[in-house]
Amino acid sequence: MENQRSVVGDGARVVARALVYVVVGGGALIVVATVGSVLGPMLALDLATPAMAAWWTVFTAVAVQGIPFLLLGTVVSAAIGAFVPERVFRRVLPKNPALAVPVAGAAGVVLPGCECASVPVADSLMRRGVAPAAALAFLLSAPAINPVVLVATSIAFPGDPAMVGARLVASLATAVAMGWLWVRFGKEEWLPSARRGGGAGSAGG
Repeated sequence: MENQRSVVGDGARVVARALVYVVVGGGALIVVATVGSVLGPMLALDLATPAMAAWWTVFTAVAVQGIPFLLLGTVVSAAIGAFVPERVFRRVLPKNPALAVPVAGAAGVVLPGCECASVPVADSLMRRGVAPAAALAFLLSAPAINPVVLVATSIAFPGDPAMVGARLVASLATAVAMGWLWVRFGKEEWLPSARRGGGAGSAGG
């Protein structure tokens, strides 16, 4: 009974924290969009420099594009922490970290987002006991092989599906290779102390 109450309490805290992040992040997105649309042109005119106008345009574009994916990653991360038991990962991922790396890397294809979304998700995976090497493979593969990127690649290279396949294979291979390098050479002391408990035996050296 105590364990059940503890699990429920932890899940409630994770969900509450996620809601706070969503509210704060949404407010920040609205502020950035408002400032960018209203004050951006005024500042560009006042400073009357093409470099400043270009900087403001790029800054606003990056912020507006990145914040939604960061919110998505936070929501997914919170959902993993609150609703997905650790035993699920033990069943899905092989116990051997070297085998878990390609499985986790291939899982990156299901998260529609950029690195802003994959970072909090990878962090949550490590907190749930996933080997750091596997989480690293997911972190690197998700921004490169997710559906949005693959569709964008097919649009950029119409009539050349080989480019989509080449990007998928090359990106996944790179992510898996980096995960295997972590298995061989990674050290636990390189990780923050809060994450060292997950994925025992995943670090080499």
